[in-house]
Amino acid sequence: METYDTFSTTADVGIRIHGYGYTGLFQSAIKGLNLLYFNDWDDEWTPTALTSILRLPFEFHGDSCENVLVNLLSEAVYLLQTENKITAGIDIKEVGETHIKADLLTIPCTMEPELEIKSVTYHNLEVHDKNGVKYAEIIFDV
Repeated sequence: METYDTFSTTADVGIRIHGYGYTGLFQSAIKGLNLLYFNDWDDEWTPTALTSILRLPFEFHGDSCENVLVNLLSEAVYLLQTENKITAGIDIKEVGETHIKADLLTIPCTMEPELEIKSVTYHNLEVHDKNGVKYAEIIFDV
């Protein structure tokens, strides 16, 4: 006889973001990710205030805004984990519901992140629009 149970886990953390249009939503997503990593993230650390910025091109075409959002954040997680670079901002060149073309504005990571993010999930991810403002909740596996 086969049986199974479900259980809750505390191995996830989420952020709620919003922004005007897709540009604002994606910029908020990067800022929200940094607040998870570095609880004391400061506006002085934004790319405009720093001199050691490396611009990395990022382009993605997907089938939904949610798909673009997950891939954008996954790239930022990857850069921190593998290249020790913080995606401090994003310079968006083209954006739409299913695509983005941008430069990720990265800086060297000189501090220890407060948590380790394993992945960005699609769990309950849905982008909502209200009068041009986009809203989303994103869950990260930690």
